[in-house]
Amino acid sequence: MILKTLPLLALQAVPPEEPRLHINPDGSLQVGRADGQIEFAFHYLGFPFEANTRPTASGQMVQLSAEIGPVPFSAEGIGVRRAVLAIIDASQLMPEARLVISRHRWIYCIGKGALPPDWQPRHAIAATARLVLEVRPYLIMLSEALPNRAPWKH
Repeated sequence: MILKTLPLLALQAVPPEEPRLHINPDGSLQVGRADGQIEFAFHYLGFPFEANTRPTASGQMVQLSAEIGPVPFSAEGIGVRRAVLAIIDASQLMPEARLVISRHRWIYCIGKGALPPDWQPRHAIAATARLVLEVRPYLIMLSEALPNRAPWKH
């Protein structure tokens, strides 16, 4: 994303501790990583999501992830555990986003989607919104099925 020229910035350097800001030779400010990729984070349905773009052999992709929480133990209720596992299993049918369990027994929401060859940040945001909306019903069911706990740290 390129912003209009700011005369003050044309005369000064950007602090080195902020690698996402670059001053172009014409004095305009460029926001984003030097390699053109972008990263951003947001909360949706109470879950913290992170998204970023990356190049792949098949073209640019946006990838998305959110840490949902631990898989319930059987002691928290066998019905709760079975419901959570069924929701995660059902999410595997989605084409681009799904719920997964790590080897440490944590639930994550992951997804990835293709971007057009001439992509702009708005394309990455639109693709991320599409991924989140795809997994939304499963996140809602998971929110209802998971036991109420104090916020946990991983």
